[in-house]
Amino acid sequence: MSVYAITIPCYAQMLRSLNIMLAKGEERALALGFDPQNLLDARLAPDMHTLARQVEFVCTQAQEAVCRLTQQPLPKLDTPGNMLAAKALIAATLAMLAGADQASIDDGAQRQVSITLADGLVFDMTGQEYAANWATPQFYFHLVTAYNILRHNGVPLGKAEYVQHMFAYLRQP
Repeated sequence: MSVYAITIPCYAQMLRSLNIMLAKGEERALALGFDPQNLLDARLAPDMHTLARQVEFVCTQAQEAVCRLTQQPLPKLDTPGNMLAAKALIAATLAMLAGADQASIDDGAQRQVSITLADGLVFDMTGQEYAANWATPQFYFHLVTAYNILRHNGVPLGKAEYVQHMFAYLRQP
């Protein structure tokens, strides 16, 4: 399976799910008479990042995958300050993914990718290892954390919102 196939289409479908989850969160907040900003500021534990940061990190992982695999400069994304900004960040990320060149990304599978963390730790791997062992797990970690923050705050979400793309395969008995 190509590196493109295991990243870009999957990231795009899950970003669309994240957009639906945020919309349901906003709808729930307004129905109950509280500011949707409260959801963006929510976190699961005091030492964890907020929902707004989780959205930023999901988008960062998707955009950085394109950039690292095609040897482009890494983006610097801002934490969305409100629901409109969160949805705009997701839309910008979806647009970037839509413009990603499959051949260039697949060519990146054998290139060396280095990731340097803020504390100076450096990870060296191939593009394929990066896609499978770094970008994808990080993407889903932050996506599921965003889902969990919304659920923890009473937003009625379930598998139907998380994997809404699967309904394209639904067959009626």
